[in-house]
Amino acid sequence: MVEFETISTQNKQSVLGIYQKIYLGDCDLNALSDMMDRPPHIGFCGYTDNELVGFISANHVVDELDIIELGVISEFRRRGIAHKFLIYLQHYCVNQNIKKIFLEVAENNAAAIGLYEKTGFSKIGARKNYYSRKGTLIDGLTYCWNSIR
Repeated sequence: MVEFETISTQNKQSVLGIYQKIYLGDCDLNALSDMMDRPPHIGFCGYTDNELVGFISANHVVDELDIIELGVISEFRRRGIAHKFLIYLQHYCVNQNIKKIFLEVAENNAAAIGLYEKTGFSKIGARKNYYSRKGTLIDGLTYCWNSIR
């Protein structure tokens, strides 16, 4: 079971700590920290047995959200936790009258693509060379979820 909590000043440092752990230093900690301090930020962290296991971070503009990061620590992956984060965020959006959620994903991230499609996201576009991983350029795929069906 996952219990969700809004990312706040009380738990922000813990969330940033697992962000570093998830991405093993291949991350921009300052950029995420700064984003979390700005009003358009919406984020939730999740706990299993009082242990912080993941988070989702997004920017809110008018009636849309852009997911910036979704991460689950490695020892808790493949348990449906990321799926629960997305479902939680979708319910939040419906309750807040937020109509769309957007995200980008690397085209070679089959696990994430499967997760997003399973959760009702549809591919709406592609961005050439959107990601750079260890010197390799990778196209990004743009996905959207609509709360109005």
